[in-house]
This record gives sequence, C-alpha cells and structure tokens, in this order.
Amino acid sequence: MFLVSLAVAHFICSLRGLAFGTDDKTVEQALDYVFQLQASNCGDLVIGDVLPLQFDVTAWDQYADPAIRTANLLTEIIVSNNGTLDSLSDEMFFLMVRNNVHGNSLIFGAALAFERGVFSKYELFAPYAYKSNNTVRSHDLSVNYFYLDPDREWYNSVKVKDKSNITMARDGVQYRENNSLLPEQEEIYPVASLADGHWTNPYYDCGGGEIWMVTYSAPILNLKDGKPVFQGVATIDIELTYIDINQCDSDESMSTSGLDVFRGTHKCQPTTTCVPEKGMGFVPGAYKCVCKDGYFFPRVHSEVRAYTGVEIENWTRNSNDSLGVGMFRCSKCAAGCDTCVDDSPCLHQRSNAVVISLLIFNLLTVAGIIGIAVSTYLYRHEMVMKSASPIFLELMCLGGVLICTQFFMHYPTASITTCSIRIWPQNIGFFVMYGSLVLKTWRISMIFSVGTHKRVRLPDRVLLQRLGLLLLLVIAVLSAWTTSQPPKIETLKTKGDLKFYICDFGPWQYALQGGEILFLLYGVYLCFTVRKAPAHFNESKHITWAVYNAIILGNFMSFMSRLFISVIGPDYMLVFQFAQIQVYATFTLLIIFGPKAWAIKKKIEIEPVNPALTTHNTVQTITGRVKNNQVAALPTIIKAHAATQTN
Repeated sequence: MFLVSLAVAHFICSLRGLAFGTDDKTVEQALDYVFQLQASNCGDLVIGDVLPLQFDVTAWDQYADPAIRTANLLTEIIVSNNGTLDSLSDEMFFLMVRNNVHGNSLIFGAALAFERGVFSKYELFAPYAYKSNNTVRSHDLSVNYFYLDPDREWYNSVKVKDKSNITMARDGVQYRENNSLLPEQEEIYPVASLADGHWTNPYYDCGGGEIWMVTYSAPILNLKDGKPVFQGVATIDIELTYIDINQCDSDESMSTSGLDVFRGTHKCQPTTTCVPEKGMGFVPGAYKCVCKDGYFFPRVHSEVRAYTGVEIENWTRNSNDSLGVGMFRCSKCAAGCDTCVDDSPCLHQRSNAVVISLLIFNLLTVAGIIGIAVSTYLYRHEMVMKSASPIFLELMCLGGVLICTQFFMHYPTASITTCSIRIWPQNIGFFVMYGSLVLKTWRISMIFSVGTHKRVRLPDRVLLQRLGLLLLLVIAVLSAWTTSQPPKIETLKTKGDLKFYICDFGPWQYALQGGEILFLLYGVYLCFTVRKAPAHFNESKHITWAVYNAIILGNFMSFMSRLFISVIGPDYMLVFQFAQIQVYATFTLLIIFGPKAWAIKKKIEIEPVNPALTTHNTVQTITGRVKNNQVAALPTIIKAHAATQTN
C-alpha cells in the first residue's frame, strides 16, 4: 500500500456508506478502469482518478480485527504513559506490524502511523510490513512518504471522524510489588470498535506491491480532559489479487463478497447464463456464459462448451463494433430437447407410412359406418330392420362414428387441449353405441320375463328417454373430469432415447373405464336372461356376441397398449389404439349388421313356428301385445306365445 509513490493515495477512494447506491454507469466506469489497468502500464494512468463506488465491506470485517486490537493496545500504552509511546522501542513497533501480516489470511500488509510527538524519537514514524516472495519485509514509510498530507484518505479520514461515541473501558488492575499484589486500581481508556475505523475502496498499489488491495484504518487514541483525542492509526491491507470480481446476477445461493457491487455487469447474451469463474482474481470477465437449457454451444468441437467472459469483455472494450446478431449466442435445440449438445433430434418422428395408412383406414371406417347408416334408413321398412328398431340402429352408427372420430386427435402432438377433446367423443360414442344395445336387450328381457299374461308397454320412446338420462350422466361426469382435473402430458422415451408424449388422464380415466366395464357386465347379465328367448333373426344372440367382444377383446387391447407402451413405442401404440377402436366400433357393427344384410339379401322373412297359431284370433292376441312400435319384440313374443299354446 505505502511502498512507493504519491499515486497510491490518489487511487484510494472514500467509502461513504455500506448501502449499495452506485449507479450502473459508475460501476461500468470502475470496470473500465480495472480493465485498462490490467491491460497497460499502471504508471501511464492519470493520477487522481477517483471512483466513488459504494462497496459492501462487511465481507472483509473479519480481517479488520488485528488492526483494531493493535490500535487499542497502543491506546492503553499512550494513556498509561502520559501521552507518549517512548517506552517502546523501534523493534517493538516493527514486531507488531509483522505479527499482523504473518499467516495465510488475505492480509497483505500492516502499518502504524502516528501524530507528531507521540513517539518523540522521530518527528514522523510509520512502520510498515508487507508480504513479498514468501517472506515479510518491513520499513519506515515516513522516510519517503508524507502521510500527514490532507489527501491521505487512509489517515485523515480517521483523524477527522467524530469520536464522541467511542466506548470508554474501565479496567480493574492489581499490579505486583516484589512477592505481593498491590491494591486494585481503575484504568480508564478509550476502546475503538469496527465502526470507529475506515475502509477504503479497492485501489491498485502502483509501483509498490503491484496488486489490488483495500485498507482498513483503526484509530489510536489518547485521553485529554476525559475525551478521546486522535494520535494515529493502525492499518491492515487486504490483497484483492485472488478475490474474483463477480459480475453475474445476484443469487442468494452464492456466497457474497465485498465486491458484489459489480453484480449484474456481465455481458452474457439472452440465450446464455452467467456462471462465475473462480481463481481468476481481480480482473473483469471472471465468468463464463453457459448455454441455457434448450440451447447448445454452436462450436460443437470446442473442449469448453461456453463463451468466456474475458473473450466477450475484450471484444466489447477493444472493438468499436457492438455485438452483432448471433454473436456469443447459443443455438436452439431441436424440438423436445430440454438440454442438448448439438442439433440432434430429441423427439420421436412418427413413421409417415404408418400414420398415413391408419388415417386412410380410419377415414374408410367412418365412411363405411355412414354407409351402414344410410342403408339402414333405406331398408328401414324391411322386417329384419323393423324388428331391430331402426332408430337404435342409427344411434349405434352414430356411436361408431364418434368412437372413430376421437382417433383423429391422436395425430397432433399430445397436448392438454387434444387430450381433453379426445375423452368426449370416445366416451359418449361408447355409451351411445352400447347403451343402444343394452337397452334393446333390456326390453327383450323385460318382455320375455313377464310372460304372456301381462301387457308390457316399452316403445322406442321409453328406451330413448332412458338412453338420454344415461348420456346426461356421462356428460356430467366428463364435465366434472375436464374441469376438476384435466389430462396431463406424460413424457416417455423409446429404446433409442427419443421422447414422445402421451396423455395422462389420471384416476378419472380408470373410474370411467370401470363404469363402462360394469355397464357391459350388466349387458352380459341381460344377455344371460334372454339366452332362451326365441327370436327369428337371432337379435339377442348377436347383441350378446357384441357385448362379449367389447368386454373381452376391447379391454384386452386397452390393457395391452398401456402395459407395453414404453416397449412398443409411439408408432405401434397408434396401431394398438386403432385396433382397439376397430374392436369397439367396426367389429360390433359387423356383428349386428352383418346378419341383417344377409337376411335382406336372401329375403328372409319371419316364419311362424306353428301354422296352427296363425289363426285370426291368435294373431290378434299376439299383436295386441305389440302395439306402440314394439315391433322389436315381435319375433320373441310370437315364439313365446306359440310355446305357451303348445304346452
């Protein structure tokens, strides 16, 4: 600190407070000063530069303790020796400053400096010790350096500081005379604390230690008329050479230092994150700009995959050009990559052949179902259609179209929107199709179980009302599902470590799927109750096969696709889902409509099992139970009535 020249004092700045209040422009000026000093001969710098930065010096307070203790020791000696230090030798002063420097701490140097007359042997006396080449050297600064000059901030800032609040110590001491203790006597003297001293701002010891440092000065005092009087200072110098300048943004998880005033002055571009570099010392650019997640370093063959702060600082300070577009920026990763090292894909790309093929097949399926619906309308007056209730056959076709429609939502990348849309046509279509089948079976079961002695009125209108109530319940459940817990997106990986996304429907899916299974099981029960019901077109038997198909094969396909999804990958998963739709929609419609198409082609009509039952009275008895559009039950009723008459 005090080794050489007048230039040292001009670089020492006064610390006016601990609060951070320095504007960005001043901080940038400080960085420019540090940059220029490192890049040029410090002797060429203009003497007198003052950078009014306000540093947080609390990180260095622990190192100020040696200076404070030394100052208080000398204060006690002065008070006890009538205001002088003449009782001490030169060696004792040099021993004190050397002792404060020894050790592995950041303390680089220590000094004592006194007012005139305090040490009468010399008019001015300032012993100083400092580290140099693994040893401690010391000498008297005052020989070539006038420290009483008002410009010497490290000295005069403490001298002019208000001392009215300095603590007064009262010690009780018993000295010894020969082999006995003397009576205790009270000694009163001022005791300086950390707040009574002064921290300088960092400065460069140009021409001396050639290092960056910061100095703390503690007051040496005397008592006159019961008031503290300034007598000199004890100082320590903290070497900043190995303390890094942290220019990165503030982060509570990182340790702080006295130089945190430089935080946020990095020049990392928006695609990068500033990471401090340790061990670079008191120089600008002690950081690196690491690519943010989702970006990669464009120099893919570089060993260090980040831009260095030194590189960026040198460019911005030495070049007149501003940073161009793309300079010191990272490249965006491929879609789906959280992190990456190059532009390699992270998302699985679906096979175009599989996607296009399934899309065409699904469109053909929808077209086929629409064709069945049109044919049903055209042949609605055929007995095979009449007996099966054309309105419910049309509803089954509608349910099949809805089930197939939800498959189109598999083609876009899975999102909360597409996943939420999928559950509506899928579940409503299921209950429209299988609700129609189960209700028709229920009507046959009711008519068959009541027998011939009681008239049963179950027209299509009644069944439609029950189907409407069922659909309202399904819509309420779906509404509660999508509002309370919408589907989430789950990320899986293929064997090649490529990502793909699927819909995670949560517990609602299993609850609704469980309800569908129970509904189908109820259909199985109804099919069992009508297993012996006579029917010319075997309607109840075909319905039974359709329900068994859904509950066994349909749920098996659903279970298999979920079980092996991480193994088969997204392409085969799409095939499984398409096959599951074919089981629920296409197979069911083929089971129901296939025999009807055959009957129409072969012109098969209802034939009574016993000609004796075709009398006018018998037909009137039968048809009396088939009023109000109960044509669906006609074959069953005829045969049930015939069996009763035969018995």
